[in-house]
Amino acid sequence: MNTQDAARPGRHYRRPVERPFTRAERDRVTLLFGSLSVAHDRLLTAAIRGLGYHAEAIPTPRRRDLQTGRELCNSGQCNPVYFVAGALINHLERRRSERGLDRDEVADRYVFVTPGSCGPCRFGMYEAQYRQALAKAGYPGFRVIAFDKKGGGDGHPDEGYGDGLAVDLGLYIAVLDALFMADVLNATFYRARPYATDAAAADRTFETCLTECEQALGRPRPDPRVTVTARLLAAVTPLPSAADAARLLARLRDRTCTDALARCRRIIEEGFEVDYLRPRPLIKITGEFWAQTTEGDGNFRMFEFLEAEGAEIQVEPVAGWVDYMRYGLHGQLEEARAAEDPPAGARSGQALLRVATTRVRHWLIKQTGRLLHREYDRMRAALRDCPAPLADQRTLERLGRPYYHPRITGGEGHLEVAKTLYYHRHRLAHMTLSLKPFGCMPSTQSDGAQAAVQADDPDIRFLPIETSGEGEINAYSRAQMALGEARESARSEFRDALARSGHDLATLRAYIAERPQLRSPLYPIPQSDAAISRAARFVHHLAERMPTRAEGPRPAGTEGKQREIRHVDPR
Repeated sequence: MNTQDAARPGRHYRRPVERPFTRAERDRVTLLFGSLSVAHDRLLTAAIRGLGYHAEAIPTPRRRDLQTGRELCNSGQCNPVYFVAGALINHLERRRSERGLDRDEVADRYVFVTPGSCGPCRFGMYEAQYRQALAKAGYPGFRVIAFDKKGGGDGHPDEGYGDGLAVDLGLYIAVLDALFMADVLNATFYRARPYATDAAAADRTFETCLTECEQALGRPRPDPRVTVTARLLAAVTPLPSAADAARLLARLRDRTCTDALARCRRIIEEGFEVDYLRPRPLIKITGEFWAQTTEGDGNFRMFEFLEAEGAEIQVEPVAGWVDYMRYGLHGQLEEARAAEDPPAGARSGQALLRVATTRVRHWLIKQTGRLLHREYDRMRAALRDCPAPLADQRTLERLGRPYYHPRITGGEGHLEVAKTLYYHRHRLAHMTLSLKPFGCMPSTQSDGAQAAVQADDPDIRFLPIETSGEGEINAYSRAQMALGEARESARSEFRDALARSGHDLATLRAYIAERPQLRSPLYPIPQSDAAISRAARFVHHLAERMPTRAEGPRPAGTEGKQREIRHVDPR
């Protein structure tokens, strides 16, 4: 550096000014979303259309998209940015070719909407990488709207993006409805599909259910009437207007999602049957958010591979991540209060007001969590509670804290450690499989903490797999070796359950053949301390229903219905 350079004042980096997306453009501009699971992408697109926008999901990223992304983005980025950037650009190129548009016209007619962050890992650079890749691909004016994953929105007009996308309570409700519905549908079919007697029928049923939910979310909902109750609610909460308060109250009574899922329940019960006497190991999926959610080459199509290997997988709901982000606000408030407050004896009136304000905010965050759980549980109930409930965030923090401090943010923070402990200690999975992009900083830190977890509890089966776009053969080999132990545990539990039941397999099958409800994909199988696998728990359940030889046949109508036990809070 020469003397002139040293004397020159530094200039702070400023994001390039982007052409705004305006309200006048809504009728001709399409919002692009995508890169989660197929269900999430399709239902999210339908929900945005229901708000009056044109919306389209980009296809699930594939290997060719990775190559495109690597050519156009900087080196050393996470896999998600390569896959998503490549999938976006290849999708734009297909649209350009199909509709005879030039690149300027494509940039004028499409806007990409994506999560963003200023967090500690490379996720904070995704937005800039998308813009760089688009510019290199010939779309220098293409607009990218990024929303802060912790709750802010760069889509606000004062952020320079224009007023084309209204970032309001209506948008948040629509997005959460879509994400939660996709969560419960995915969970239901991942639970039932490994036991389906006709795999093709199960796939057709899933498609029918997705279409049913798309139609429900795509219908516009009328603006609710502003009542006195809504005005009072707006006066005592941070809701910006009485109209928003009315919208929230209306959503609490709205049955659009639950009615659609109830129709899906009937579709599922009529669509295919299952055989729960097939022992399958239960594999819990954790890891980096994108890698544990996508269903394409970004995680080596691992869900498809595990099911082909005879496993039942439990995917992590996006609702759990939303709840984690909400719960993290408690810690942020506590840290801010501790930094600002003087000792109790020296508090002024202003300090006491800050304390009171913090307590009110804690209460509001807690009530928000209750509303999230309420809506998720309503959707679960529509599918006979087959999807598991959301884990309690306080419990997860308490489990993870000895190994990973909950205030270390980035990725899923302490959740990767906590979920491994949660599913092991409550006998909810035979193995935890953690999927993460190659070199993911938060997940690498979690893997280091997992060593201490396994040292304290050697019985935990934990397998971390890094995805780099290549190397799936090695990943499959490692997964197969770990599955061997989990599969043997499931078979052993099944043999023990048969022995304890006092019935042989032929007798159980004959009993099931006479009762169609036992072949329903949504049949609730109670949890059991005696077994993890669904097949073994089903045998224990049948043994309680079936008469022993000494008892003889039970009178009709005495069997009753049993519900699946919820996850137990380890407190």
